[in-house]
Amino acid sequence: MYFNAILLILLCLRLSDSNNVTIRARTVTAFLEQYEAYKDIVMIHLKVPQDTLFASFKFKAEETQMSIFGCAIRNVSLYLKHGAPPVINPDGSPFPKTFKNITRCEMFNLEMRTDNKESYINISSPEPGTYFAATFLSYSDPKYNAIQQEGLRPSCYASVEATLYTNKVDDALIIAEGGIIQVILTSTESRYFKFFVPNINDHGLVSLKDINHSENVKQLIFRMDSNKPPTPAIHQIEHIIDENVNSTTVHFQAKPDSWHYIELKLAENVTYKQESHCNLAFTLNLFTSKLVEESSDYDLLQNETYFNNSITKTFHNSKITDLSPYKQYDLLREASSDSFLFSYELKQEFNSKIAIPINMTNTHFSLLKFKIRDGTDVGGTLQFIMAFKPRVRRSTSRIVLEPEPENQVIVACIRKGIIEVPTWPNSCVSNGVEKPAQLILNKTIENSTILIPYPESGMWYATFKLFCGTCVPCNCPQHCQEQYEDCTKDCYLNCVIEGNCELCSVNCSKQIIASDECKGCNCDGPCLKNENVTCNSSIVFDIGSHPCIFGQCSRNGRCMYMVSDGVVFSTCVCMNKYRGWDCSDDSQATPYYMVVIELVLLVLSNLMFLPAVYVAFKRKFYIEAICYFSICFFSTFYHACDAGENIISFCLVRLSALQFGDFFCALLAIWVTLIAIADLSEMRRSVFHMVGAIILAFCTTINKTALWIFTLPVCSGLFIISISWYLKYRTVKSRFANRRYLYYNIPIGAGIVTVGLVMYAFLQTKDNYKYLHSIWHMIMAVALVVVLPKPNTFLPEVLL
Repeated sequence: MYFNAILLILLCLRLSDSNNVTIRARTVTAFLEQYEAYKDIVMIHLKVPQDTLFASFKFKAEETQMSIFGCAIRNVSLYLKHGAPPVINPDGSPFPKTFKNITRCEMFNLEMRTDNKESYINISSPEPGTYFAATFLSYSDPKYNAIQQEGLRPSCYASVEATLYTNKVDDALIIAEGGIIQVILTSTESRYFKFFVPNINDHGLVSLKDINHSENVKQLIFRMDSNKPPTPAIHQIEHIIDENVNSTTVHFQAKPDSWHYIELKLAENVTYKQESHCNLAFTLNLFTSKLVEESSDYDLLQNETYFNNSITKTFHNSKITDLSPYKQYDLLREASSDSFLFSYELKQEFNSKIAIPINMTNTHFSLLKFKIRDGTDVGGTLQFIMAFKPRVRRSTSRIVLEPEPENQVIVACIRKGIIEVPTWPNSCVSNGVEKPAQLILNKTIENSTILIPYPESGMWYATFKLFCGTCVPCNCPQHCQEQYEDCTKDCYLNCVIEGNCELCSVNCSKQIIASDECKGCNCDGPCLKNENVTCNSSIVFDIGSHPCIFGQCSRNGRCMYMVSDGVVFSTCVCMNKYRGWDCSDDSQATPYYMVVIELVLLVLSNLMFLPAVYVAFKRKFYIEAICYFSICFFSTFYHACDAGENIISFCLVRLSALQFGDFFCALLAIWVTLIAIADLSEMRRSVFHMVGAIILAFCTTINKTALWIFTLPVCSGLFIISISWYLKYRTVKSRFANRRYLYYNIPIGAGIVTVGLVMYAFLQTKDNYKYLHSIWHMIMAVALVVVLPKPNTFLPEVLL
């Protein structure tokens, strides 16, 4: 805890040379709930502005005391994530199998206590936009949680205060393509520049020239990143320029339709004098990888799809082995008025209303591009479904379905913000990092599905490629890679003047691969391209969003919309102790036979009140007999409706009405029993019965479960008994009641009631509720029989 505070102070001091860390937002949550399912989380959302170098999220949990009892310190869990609500399972329930392990935004976890101490999550060079924090009282197994009665436990409510601090680059200079930027650097500052990359561009070149160092400057640092200012720890490109270098170029891959940042500064590991400086100039040029119509690859790709609304491009980075043509399809969004119910379709599908296949060959990969909107689209589940289009062959008058060839495989990838290239045999590669593909089609798997809960807002890319034949390993010598880098660098420098830069990478690659020593660089992922082997196939896809899991939660749950801190999200609310995102985890579910046992125990235990009804009627306590029968009736049907885990429950009327009848009749039974023990006259007994019934009905409507509701009739009844028995004693100056009743029935009855109250108030948990509450029914029924007086219990001459 203290380490985090010290770290924040050090970072503030580190960044104070240009800007101060300032407070951006503060919010206090609603009262937290104990985690049992995702519906129990409380959401916080905080927005990090553009141009942010550093963000610090400060969290502080505290208790609010609402009763005379002190509050115990409790554990609080918090998960923070950019772009969408965090996907978590603190209860350890497994995610559905269709939730594949794709690369997503980093999630931060913080464990706190409600002791009002500060905790921090610090992020350097954070992504701008909304950060969502899900917080709750830490999970514990609910079956061991005590059922505490209101009024017998501390009334404490936990909340979390969240504060956002940021350090921004306020003086970033906006630059345009093609202009010459003159820069003077000193040893005490970093200079930041930012530029916007339009949707048509996806790579660029920064040309630095006329670099003039002062004598004691040894190195110049060039850093670049997209969407956020670069830092020493987080950047897309870092280029070190030594003192003897007069000019250089930096080629970079750009993110279309986003801001990019450049940082220029003198190296930090050198001690400079005050007059140290560096002068330079640089220019920015942006390019597109869209294939020109004169290209042979362009003609090849154009002929592959009958409905041609795609864009043909070349995917490349700094490696000669990664060049690959592809077809890009920009999908359109079709939405419903229902929340989180929308889909993405090809432009042609808007008119045809039928699924249009995408034709593929092994010479290129295909890319589907679509955008998830901020706020309104992130609370559902994104689905990506792919399937082979059936191969149909006509044979005379029949239509024959043909299977997919044995050796044909389609590998698919999906990721937000970054294009992942499918590679043989089952991988997705981006920026040199290889991860297993989670969606693969072949002869035995003709369709496959990926579900992405709470997708992050922004641009998403789904890529897929067809593979066939065998794989011959690709072996590209390092000097071929160096030749390729020199060739593309010279090409980009010259083409800026000529205005034709689209084919630099392609032409340099063909030129170098044409040499005998570099033939091994003609790669398709880890394999050599085999232009003699061709294959084709067609796929249909479905990209869209639904609330929960395809709009439902299996038969053991309901899909519900939740709102917290203005954030709307869908989640499954499970029944019968099922867990998980789709309510399919039955590891803690009650077996059916136990559900039957629970229902039978809670319902049949109320039959113990029938002997009490008989005894009251036989002893001429007719009002009491009616009350005891009412308890039996309402409690039986209340538990028949409430128990059974919504599987075999039976509700005569709505649950709230049955619950009111159960609690009211129980309170009324306590009241009339105490009045019977007081041995009042018929007139006084009638008055107390009616007044008590009215007051108890009113109080039960206010709060059925509060301690004072039960305390009121008990204390009032004991007070009336005390007054009545005192007056009786004053009248006869001796014992006025049956000796057996005074010395046996009353103590035994009080003992039984005490045991029942202790069991009811302190020993019940969710796991043993069905047993102890059934015993409570029986104990109270027995206590009524024991304490209800017989007709000859009191002397008739001292009736008040």
